[in-house]
Parts: sequence; C-alpha cells; structure tokens
Amino acid sequence: MEYVSPEGLRLDGRRPMEMRQIRAEIGAVSKANGDRMRKPKGDRRSTEISLVIRQTMEERILTHLMPRSQIDIYVQVLQADGGTRSACINAATLALADAGIPVRDLVTSCSAGYLNSTALLDLNYVEDSAGVPDVTVGIFPKLDKVTLLQILLENTKQLEYRQGT
Repeated sequence: MEYVSPEGLRLDGRRPMEMRQIRAEIGAVSKANGDRMRKPKGDRRSTEISLVIRQTMEERILTHLMPRSQIDIYVQVLQADGGTRSACINAATLALADAGIPVRDLVTSCSAGYLNSTALLDLNYVEDSAGVPDVTVGIFPKLDKVTLLQILLENTKQLEYRQGT
C-alpha cells in the first residue's frame, strides 16, 4: 500500500511531518462532581494507556501541596484515529490545568513512525496499524525534558524510558 503519494501527501492529505489540527475545549463538563465511578475492566490496550497516563502524570503532580487528596483522571476516547496514547496524555494535562491542580510542568505528547522509508509525525490509524516501528514522546516544554519515550518495535515488542524528576 502507498502511504505517501508521489506529490508528498499522506492518505489524509497531510505532509509527512505535518500534525493534525488539534482543538481542545476545557470545562466542557461543568458539573463534574467527583463521585467515585466503578472502574470498568478494560482490554489490554486500555490498561496499557491507563498505565502510561498514570506513570507520566503521577510524579508531575505536586501532591505535597494537597495532602490527603486523591486525584483521579478519567479519559474517554470518543473517536480514535491513531495517536491515542498522545491524545490521552494531552487531554489529561489540560484537565489537570483546568482543575487547578499544581504540576511541575505541563506534559505534551506526540507520536511518530517510519513507514516505507518515510518518517511520519502524528500517525493516523491506517499508518499506526501497518505494524511499523513507532515512538510516542512526552515532554515538559518549560523544563525542556523528556518524560516519556515509548518505542514500539513491532506489534508485540516495546521499549520504554521515563525521566525521573
């Protein structure tokens, strides 16, 4: 399958190093009351994304400023088109900021891959499903530090790096 046309465009019309347009709305759920929810038993992918979000955010939140508090982050993916881990990390960061939770720095994330000898930024579902090596990176923009580097070599092999704080 041809993922990048001779004109240099991907299947969705973007250039190889072009990200999708991002639109975020904070405060969309104005009456989130914090009631404890039953944790649904997720599939393997959901469990992995939950673990990545937890490990990425856990050490970044300044919990000593809020003793005896509990912070739960719930992310519901309404429509997935690749880059789900990055989208969830970015959404969690916005939710923490909107809630006024003190953090060391905001985390921003993006994925990239290498498909048919072409480097691609922000993989869509078709590109992500091709089973090629891809990487998810999470950074602290102000601190100029990498907090997450997750490399998927194949559909089953994964390397992961986390920066301690």
